[in-house]
Parts: sequence; structure tokens; C-alpha cells
Amino acid sequence: MKVLQKNKFPIVTIVAVSKDFIIGDGKKMLWHLPNDLKRLKSITLGNPLIMGRKTFESIGKPLQGRANIILTNQNNFKNDVQLEKYFVKSFEDAVTQANNWIFNKYKKSEYNTKKIFIFGGGEIYKLALCFCNKIELTLVDVKLKKGVLFPHIDEKKWKKRLIQTIQGTENYPSHSFWVYNRKN
Repeated sequence: MKVLQKNKFPIVTIVAVSKDFIIGDGKKMLWHLPNDLKRLKSITLGNPLIMGRKTFESIGKPLQGRANIILTNQNNFKNDVQLEKYFVKSFEDAVTQANNWIFNKYKKSEYNTKKIFIFGGGEIYKLALCFCNKIELTLVDVKLKKGVLFPHIDEKKWKKRLIQTIQGTENYPSHSFWVYNRKN
């Protein structure tokens, strides 16, 4: 695992993937899983999210109660402290912004509960996975065959644990929640 000198908080990837590890089509979410959205909110609330511009635009608005740190090469975006929306040019800048947000928003006694979440899309996951010590993964019981792929997870380097399995209905497919912890 790579380490960023100035980072003080664990970096965690959070993602939903199909059985063939596709995360999306580059434009919109491919499934609507109410249980996954509730879990996502409970895990990430009060923490910074790092995401790419396309992911941010596909969501359509900043996620409340979290810093929304958007990695982009474009210059036409403006930070909005009120909405907790920040635009940065590099992954290192994103991590620095995440650290600063935590330092400015929380007391020192709360730091041990804070994490930085990698929120997608494909390019951001590729960039950040080597810095992560944990992956919160939702495995959706569908095969898509084409789309944006999540980077390969070398199972020898991770210990994975099943958290919960959700049976599908006519409204959403079966899916399961997994946690991967990087082995030392």
C-alpha cells in the first residue's frame, strides 16, 4: 500500500460493482438499490468523498453532510463552501482538501472516527486503490459485459468478509455487502 506523507486519515474505497466488476456506463447509475444507498449514507456521513467530475455530474448535486471533493482538469468550476463542494486538480490536492475539511470541521477527539472515501469513477478508483487499506464493496448480482471496470483486486493482498446478502425483488437485483481489508 502506498502512503501519502501529508495524509492523516484512512483512505477507504466505496463501490458497487456487477458480477463482472463493472461500475457504470460513464453517465448514470446502472441500478437502484435502496439498501445500498442507506448503507452508503450511514458509512460516509460526516466524512469527505473524493470523486471525479463525471461521477459528480451523474449524481447531479453535492451529497449533504459530507465534503464533496471533485477531481477535474477543467477550470470553469468554483468551490462552494456552503454546499461543501470543492474542485481540485490532483489526487494529492484532493487528499489535502479532505484532511483540511476534517481538521476544520471536527475536534481532535473525533479524528479517530474519520475516513476519506474514494467515491469513483473508474479513473479515480485506478488512481487511489493503491492508497486504500479498506474497500466497502456492494456486489450486484448482474452481469453487464461492458461498461466502466473497477480495477482488478488481487485477492492475495486482501482479506474479504461477507457482511450481508439481500435477496432481489422485481424492483432490484440481489446484492451483497463485502468488506475487504488490506493484508499487512
